[in-house]
Amino acid sequence: MNGDRETTSNRQSAATDVIDESSTKEIKIPQRFKADVETLMELYPSAFENKHGIVMTLKEAVEIIPRDRVRTDSYKALQEWLLANMGVKLSVRSRKYHGTVYKKLEKGFRDDPLLE
Repeated sequence: MNGDRETTSNRQSAATDVIDESSTKEIKIPQRFKADVETLMELYPSAFENKHGIVMTLKEAVEIIPRDRVRTDSYKALQEWLLANMGVKLSVRSRKYHGTVYKKLEKGFRDDPLLE
């Protein structure tokens, strides 16, 4: 019986250690993305809290997070980092896509198959 008590107490302490580590774990943002991530967190706080996606047009992205090249692929590294480290999918769309995908984006990003 004494061995059972020790096992139970060890399990409880191990479980609390894991919870404490995850709650205090802070994501280190690389310097090159720091300003971009801070801006996105201010404008879309629910996306970061709930791990939702952010969908914006290229025009909006250039205004919010400026780049030297005005192309959707200029945001690729930021998109990959956000998805891998924060669980947030950033989708930057060019206005070239006026088809059904772009019309779905106007209704809301939850209809976008790329965010599933």
